[in-house]
Amino acid sequence: MITVSEVMPLLLGNCPGFRPTWEEHVAWWKGQERGDYNDAAEFARYLVESYERGETTEFPAAFTMLEKILNEGDEDARGLATVGIIEGIQTVASHSCGAQVFIAWLGDTSRVAWAQIEKLWEGKHSLMDVIRAEKAH
Repeated sequence: MITVSEVMPLLLGNCPGFRPTWEEHVAWWKGQERGDYNDAAEFARYLVESYERGETTEFPAAFTMLEKILNEGDEDARGLATVGIIEGIQTVASHSCGAQVFIAWLGDTSRVAWAQIEKLWEGKHSLMDVIRAEKAH
């Protein structure tokens, strides 16, 4: 079972082009606790910016690993992959290339997670709207 502490090393192993971005991210925190979701957001941003530069050669490996984490991860690892990476991609890409361009690289499980995130945000304009809707159920 993949744990949350294994997620970023697995992604780095499958996406060596992410290493310089990762090292800048770690350095920026100056030894302070970064948080798993900040790390995942950095990876999501990297994927979107790579797409915008036309650099998608790592995408098959990246999205295959994302699928593996969703299928073989513990609850925390799956949450990080879903909310940290998939939702991160959707959010970052919505301000540039559009999130739909990433669907082609998703596996079966990540497509389900993608659709769940889209449904969660449907008709909402802020995180507060999402939280209010969740509390109403």
